[in-house]
Amino acid sequence: MIDLLGSGLLSVAAFLAVISFVVVIHELGHYWAGRVFGVHAEAFSIGFGSTLVSWTDRLGTQWRISALPLGGFVRFRGDENAASAPDRETLARLREERTDADTVLHFKPVWQRAIIVAAGPVANFILAAVLFAVIGLARGEVTVQPLIGVVQAGEPAAEAGFQPGDEILTMDGRRVDSFLDVMQHVGVRAGVPVDFTVSRNGETVALTATPARRMREDGLGGERALGFLGIGLSREAERTRVCCNLVQAPIHGVERTFEIAGTIASYMARLVTGRASLEHVNGPLGIATTAGQVANAAASGGAASAGAAGEGPTALERAGRVAISLLAFSALLSVALGLMNLLPIPVLDGGHLVYYAYEAVTQHPPSAALQDAAFRVGFMLLIGVMIVATWNDLSYLRALFS
Repeated sequence: MIDLLGSGLLSVAAFLAVISFVVVIHELGHYWAGRVFGVHAEAFSIGFGSTLVSWTDRLGTQWRISALPLGGFVRFRGDENAASAPDRETLARLREERTDADTVLHFKPVWQRAIIVAAGPVANFILAAVLFAVIGLARGEVTVQPLIGVVQAGEPAAEAGFQPGDEILTMDGRRVDSFLDVMQHVGVRAGVPVDFTVSRNGETVALTATPARRMREDGLGGERALGFLGIGLSREAERTRVCCNLVQAPIHGVERTFEIAGTIASYMARLVTGRASLEHVNGPLGIATTAGQVANAAASGGAASAGAAGEGPTALERAGRVAISLLAFSALLSVALGLMNLLPIPVLDGGHLVYYAYEAVTQHPPSAALQDAAFRVGFMLLIGVMIVATWNDLSYLRALFS
């Protein structure tokens, strides 16, 4: 019971730390970009709900720590409606009523507003690159030679012509550096043909395989529907730990961020075109579950591996493993949050950027009626996605505890 209680508390703490960290950095991106262009921030809240602690800085911004630690928000002067994009008539009325128009977001040139809005997702991408760089500096990166040792009969790989001893060189035109790259690429492409090139007896062979949908262990104690080829790693595959120095780490961080962003963007594109399943869409409950699984796996993994030697990891070593694992998860979540906010949906940053593009072309913002209709459609779309995500989360939890 005590172990279960400790595991649950660690899960809650991990989720709150990760989600608050990633969302607050996103909002700080908006805040600092606004500061650069002279937009006044009336309030910046870490968390939601009733205020626990607050103070006002010399610029007049009220900083709050609120009771519900699930992210945060920044509120700029004049930012009063949900869509954050007043129509032309409202803008004219507000300009007449205010004497501080030079500090109001909506009265700034459209290019400045676009930068302020885009700064949130950009901050998420920068955060991810920094975190990946820190992880590369702290523990390096382990690569496993993508050398095939087993090809299961009757599975997609066998039908495509894979053979034991093949070394995978590329997938869909992208170079393969590690066997983990193959698992990640294939895992979200069930039913989608994947083009491979492999090295076989000194020759390059082109193969195309369509991963099958299978319920597979996700490495965190549960099962998820993943793309499956039916190949296994060769025992002769070389494992290499590459350590990053201070020069290599930033490059590694940027490369990993681009790789993750490309994978997520590809999945989103296939989702929109109907070539991917909604079952990989997760919501807050799924994020909380994964954060807890990652933290608990990191905390207990060292003890399990050290059990045979009779010496378990120290509390400091376990804390370090948890911290590194949560930093990696935060980096992944930060990339996902940045991309999601760039979707052209009115209630998201991407929707505001669409409005600003329209304004840049027509020299006036969209009408109130158009904004209202777009807001309703966007809101209903997000509600639909959240329903699907919550269903997926609950289905995973039901399978996890059954």
